[in-house]
Amino acid sequence: MHYQYQCKIRPVDFWKLSMRRTYRSLVGVCNIVFGAAMILLTIRFFHQAGDVVQALLFLACLLVPVIQPLGVYLKAKAQVAVMPQGTELSFHEDGIHVTLGDEREFIRWNKVKGVRKEGSTIIVYTDANHGYMLTSRVLGREKDDFYQYVRKHMNR
Repeated sequence: MHYQYQCKIRPVDFWKLSMRRTYRSLVGVCNIVFGAAMILLTIRFFHQAGDVVQALLFLACLLVPVIQPLGVYLKAKAQVAVMPQGTELSFHEDGIHVTLGDEREFIRWNKVKGVRKEGSTIIVYTDANHGYMLTSRVLGREKDDFYQYVRKHMNR
């Protein structure tokens, strides 16, 4: 049995991953508290404030739900722009065969550091900070079977 996929990462894939990680951490809790506090402060003091303060209150209300996600998306877009596209991953009994154009790499299962489901994405980590992202769009119905396959092979 083997699985073969073409990596097709879009900026929205990185954006979803980043936003999921942010809002499942202490930073996300702080963002939510800050956003709610700014909305309450704006409601309470908007009519009493001058034009400049009203503009600042309005911008502060937009910071968490609009400006921060937009900044994350722009960063994701920059990441995708420098990533090599068209990477082909082939998962076999002996390991992972990676092909990018004329370049080939082989990663043995004992070198795989982990596999993780993050929403609609599965990340196969080749070291502590790097890995290959495979989205549900790429994996299709094989997502759960593929995840179990990788877990089984890396734990040998």
